[in-house]
Amino acid sequence: MPSVKQTTAAMDDVVAAEVCHAGSVTEGELGESRDAQGRDGISRQKRQRGVAVSVSCVAAGFAVAHVVWPDIKIDTITVLLLVVAAAPWLGDLFDSIELPGGARFEYRRLENRIEAAEERTTRLDQEVDGAAATARVALAAAGSADWVDNTENVSAAQAAMERLASEFTRLRQTEVSSRARTAQQERIFAELVKVTPHIPSLDLQSMLASEDPGRRLTAHARLYAVPDATKFDLLVDAVLREQLPFLRYWGFNALGRVVDELGADQVPVGAVRRLRACLTELPSGSDRARALQRVLAKLSTH
Repeated sequence: MPSVKQTTAAMDDVVAAEVCHAGSVTEGELGESRDAQGRDGISRQKRQRGVAVSVSCVAAGFAVAHVVWPDIKIDTITVLLLVVAAAPWLGDLFDSIELPGGARFEYRRLENRIEAAEERTTRLDQEVDGAAATARVALAAAGSADWVDNTENVSAAQAAMERLASEFTRLRQTEVSSRARTAQQERIFAELVKVTPHIPSLDLQSMLASEDPGRRLTAHARLYAVPDATKFDLLVDAVLREQLPFLRYWGFNALGRVVDELGADQVPVGAVRRLRACLTELPSGSDRARALQRVLAKLSTH
């Protein structure tokens, strides 16, 4: 049975090896990512349609004014000022406009630069959030009560594990998805990481296959804290069929630690192919995608 020092060392590995690479643990990210892409496309179409309508209306208005008041004269300066005033709204219709004197407005290039900057900012925000999430789990586990390896405390650890698993399941059933709920789930996972190594034997096969999310989370926490190479296939099957984003994220992280224990050269090619196929189904840039990419990076020789 792992000692307290081994468990603490496992959490030190969390801070040293993963805090700089972890993804954000935000639930519902799959739907949010696709919805955001759809909203961006719809917003762009509406903006283009609105600009086109506005330009047509302004042009028609000038045509009517010219018919009604044919004696009105508009000098070059007035025309230039009107063009400058309209310039910020024409980027969806023209790549560029060149004014007398050589001044040139490059709309598409500017728009691409802005979009690229926004994407980089979003990616950095996700990486910072993910590092913070992993650090919170590490700190919570380090700050929870130490356990002494004796019969009495094994019973206490078993009771604590069951309480935490039930708390996680109840939390999923009673609380809507939010940052507050995610923080509570991180705390539960951290305490499970600390307590499960002090239980000599766990039926990880039945726990990973359980319909109870609390039991599945407990199995992930045990394999995360105490990687077991003999459970590699079971964990791959479990994490690929997992539907809850929080569990899948930490399942991938646990899988990475099991790969380290097993050795990348011992991982079957078929398992690598299944994991790569799973990556194509995850939203690009999501917490789960980044966690799985880290696992696949360990298996890059396959």
